[in-house]
Amino acid sequence: MKGRYPFITISRQTGAGGHRLANELITQMQKEGEPLFRGWQVFDQEIWKKVLEDPKMKVSVKALMTEEYLSQLEDILFNLFERQTPQDVVIHRIFQLLRTLASYGKVILVGRAGACVTRSLPSGIHVRLVASEPNRANRMVRLLHVDEKEARRVMEECDRSRARLVRDYFKRDIADPLLYDVVWNTDTVPMETVAAAIIRMIQAKTSAVSVV
Repeated sequence: MKGRYPFITISRQTGAGGHRLANELITQMQKEGEPLFRGWQVFDQEIWKKVLEDPKMKVSVKALMTEEYLSQLEDILFNLFERQTPQDVVIHRIFQLLRTLASYGKVILVGRAGACVTRSLPSGIHVRLVASEPNRANRMVRLLHVDEKEARRVMEECDRSRARLVRDYFKRDIADPLLYDVVWNTDTVPMETVAAAIIRMIQAKTSAVSVV
């Protein structure tokens, strides 16, 4: 039933731990005895794969997986010479899929402007993760197996891409705390604590809806 269950969106600075939080949430949910926490799923790279299942969507897998976001002019030129589906069509398809998943609930949506796409749905809990640049760079070095210079380059590129997506499609600043219900600094707050707090938020939101 649509709207019956809550959902979570996770926005994050690159290297702040978005995927780690999603995994920790699933781990803690599996320990909860309530039916509310059964059957939750994470959608991050998988959501792009679902779009690619459509034979009409002939886009670059690499571009989607790395959240590459091109300017409108770049996209026009890319489409002209590569004869691929315009990126704008793919992005709107992704947004539609995000809203559909969120409307049914019990999903954790990582990235892809999830907080903006699902803003009008009342059951969402919107989270933003931030961390210091040195700590984020160290995490990216370990994750990508690259040196610090390359890790910082990837961080800057990804963060610019994400900010541009939110700005161009929703006219919002991705760093605006008012887009989110809560902003966590993962330098100082353990991921286990963040996940536990979000689970309590889910329970509170569900109870409030039930009372109404």
